[in-house]
Amino acid sequence: MDEFPQEIGSDPELPAAEQAAAEQPMAEQPVAEQAVAEQPVAEQAVAELPEQPADISKPALVINIHSWATPIIGVVMLLVGLTAGYFGRPFINNVNPSETSLATQEQANGQVSQEESPASTPTLMEYLVGQTRHFKGDQNAPVTLIEFSDFQCPYCGKFATETEGQITDQYVKTGKLRFGFIHFTFLGEESQWAAEASECANEQNAFWPYHDYLFAHQSGENLGGFSKDNLKKFAAALNLDTAKFNQCLDSDKYSDLVKSQTSMAQNLGVSSTPTMVINGKVLLGAQPFATFQQIIESDLSGQ
Repeated sequence: MDEFPQEIGSDPELPAAEQAAAEQPMAEQPVAEQAVAEQPVAEQAVAELPEQPADISKPALVINIHSWATPIIGVVMLLVGLTAGYFGRPFINNVNPSETSLATQEQANGQVSQEESPASTPTLMEYLVGQTRHFKGDQNAPVTLIEFSDFQCPYCGKFATETEGQITDQYVKTGKLRFGFIHFTFLGEESQWAAEASECANEQNAFWPYHDYLFAHQSGENLGGFSKDNLKKFAAALNLDTAKFNQCLDSDKYSDLVKSQTSMAQNLGVSSTPTMVINGKVLLGAQPFATFQQIIESDLSGQ
């Protein structure tokens, strides 16, 4: 490559025909040939670089310590650096080491921050109690049971007619348990109307009698059993003020309230009825009285 000509021109060693071709003006050469002719210049520039770069691997200053103590000094310096870094970090970052460890432990254990801890936010039962409009029993009872229910649900009817009475007699009337009810109307239009009717009955302090009457008169889902006309007849059968009741039901006064309770239940993850929450424990379905008794007695005994 070093022997490549410095300029493109005549060369005495070339044949005459090739010299003539080389001596033609650059403008007459095709573009591709110009690029080929110009390429050796770039290669020439590369060729002019030094074959070996200067040695830059040598440090500017070399200190040679020839002593048996050198390894010991290195280890000591390493320990001093680690110790200073560990104990000096809190002062540099202005952090208490114990607080840092606690925060790390909380993250490792999946604990929530103080703002989200049970001590500073309502528990599930506290929240549900605040959302429940209808209770029976002593408000200071040691056990609270809250039911999410639909008046058309056959399993809710089974629970209401077979098990709820036993719970009421053994635990509600004795002051050991208070029983709450929240609407979860997911079975259709008549579920919504029945829930609204129970709220109208509540205006006359008759929620629980109307509640019992509805469950005792189930006749299938959305088959007309809980039409508004029938719901008005139920009020008359319970000797309510029918004019007041009928006006309340026809006005859809409690439509939004019932829908909001259903939405709240869905947001909590309720997906079926009956769903019971007993002092924070969730129980699904129309379970037999013995199942409720076991949970209630366990809570009463503090286990």
